[in-house]
Amino acid sequence: MIEQTSLRQICTKEDVRLLVDILNDLAAQTWHKISVGPSRGLAFGEESLTDHNLFELDRLGAPIEVYKFDKTEEPYNGADFEWWIGSDTTRWLGLRFQAKKLDDDGVYAQLGHWVRGRRQYDLLLEQAQRDNVWAFYCFYNGWSGSWPKGVTNAGCKNRRTPAPFGVGDGSCVHAYLEDFGCAIAPAATVARRHQGEPRNGRLALEEHLRYSRPWSHIFGDRKRHFQEPRQIVQELPAHLLGWSIRRAGAASNVDQLSGLPDGAGYHRELPPWLEARRRGATSQEGYRPAIAVVFDVG
Repeated sequence: MIEQTSLRQICTKEDVRLLVDILNDLAAQTWHKISVGPSRGLAFGEESLTDHNLFELDRLGAPIEVYKFDKTEEPYNGADFEWWIGSDTTRWLGLRFQAKKLDDDGVYAQLGHWVRGRRQYDLLLEQAQRDNVWAFYCFYNGWSGSWPKGVTNAGCKNRRTPAPFGVGDGSCVHAYLEDFGCAIAPAATVARRHQGEPRNGRLALEEHLRYSRPWSHIFGDRKRHFQEPRQIVQELPAHLLGWSIRRAGAASNVDQLSGLPDGAGYHRELPPWLEARRRGATSQEGYRPAIAVVFDVG
């Protein structure tokens, strides 16, 4: 378990390493809640998992601020939470997430959720591109057993499969199995795979898992992470761009890839509604995600 820290900015490579550890620890907690909770009579939903994870991020000090908004805003952008990574002296990157929890039968049953007559992922992709932010799904996972056979691990160049924490012997060095308790996948890939599935979009876990990586991999994996915080702002768009194109290309033969922000997700300033919140405003015009987290990389 990660101990509480007074860290309020991510200013050194040690801070980046701590942030990766925090995210992996929260993923492991999510994994445990989903895989063990039902047997204890405790079933955790998507909202409670999101609230806990982002509360802990705020408590542990890795993000400088966390903001929670009401549910009335989600139907307009298809998102559950949003991350802003950067600083006032560099630039800001926006990442928008829709969360889905793995069900007992090994599928994400609510993935094809309809909102105001449209698929939720269509709203997510359309609004994210309009707002120049990256769109991802965050899958909350947990199951008994090992990594599914025949599923490629997108986060390992050596194609090795993740093993449970503490188990080595030739397994992936970039992530443990429990790191996939909070796994992200490009929303464009998820949408295309869902639309192309004949069983009414009920793809099994294995199909989405091959396009997923632990959410900590935004900042670095267990073997390698960004050496300097400012590298995150400078290099993350190219990293996300390449991954999104490769993943979407593997899932579809379409020539035109949708869901990528036109400006690579860069912003010179935080969005006005978020900046107003940082100054203490209680309300602001426009629609916001349910939760916003600001990572200040100094």
